[in-house]
Amino acid sequence: MKTRRWLLLALLTAGMGHLVWRAGGEPAAQAQQTAPSAGQRGAQAPRTLKPGEIELQSSRIYTFVGKTGLGHDHGIEGRLRSGQLNVGAKEKAGRLEFDLRTFVADTAAARQYVGLAGQTDRKTADKVTANMLSAAVLDVARFPIATFDVASVVPLPRQGNQPQQYQLIGDFTLHGVKRQIRFQAQGDPVQGFLRLRGQFSIRQTDFGITPYTQALGAVGVADQLTIHGDLYVMAGETPATAESEGPVSAQQPARPGKAGRQ
Repeated sequence: MKTRRWLLLALLTAGMGHLVWRAGGEPAAQAQQTAPSAGQRGAQAPRTLKPGEIELQSSRIYTFVGKTGLGHDHGIEGRLRSGQLNVGAKEKAGRLEFDLRTFVADTAAARQYVGLAGQTDRKTADKVTANMLSAAVLDVARFPIATFDVASVVPLPRQGNQPQQYQLIGDFTLHGVKRQIRFQAQGDPVQGFLRLRGQFSIRQTDFGITPYTQALGAVGVADQLTIHGDLYVMAGETPATAESEGPVSAQQPARPGKAGRQ
């Protein structure tokens, strides 16, 4: 009798264990099928871009952050949440939305792009990122998105064989504060896209942000930031397919000269 009870208990335990495994294992497997990786999404369901739409996977925002006192220079890498630029338009030329939650300090690509030598260890970079996103600086919990409402994107007179330059004018909104900006960008055709690279400088204090400091101000960052855009705009009248890796995933980002920090 005891033997039969023991066998019955063993069978019940095994059955319950099987149920627990199915409850804990199958949803994960199903999640993998219904939410594939970025590469799988691009391969299974490529999205068609319209002329003027920004190709988000390849486009980047890089920011040079200078130091004060005993601080260190930093390069920041971030992405757009959405973007549209009607190149050549003299009014209502588009809108860029910067996803500040994606901004990360001192990636190798960011440091290279803004002209900084060497690397930053991950622990230090994570600390800089946390300070940058905190309520004391960008406060991404309240202001997760910065925007550039573009009034115009017009070509400038071309100088000989030099690349085409464009002038962009519009309103940049950061931390709930709007300021008009004006800057130039270089346009180069790349695989059916117009690659636009330009930069503008802002002062954090103009947007109600207090530059980060510590140790009674002995270590900190400069008020002025230089923001670089490296964007891929769908060109022409024929839509193209945006693969997950973007049009130039194998290329290294261009490295601006020191003048880019001024």
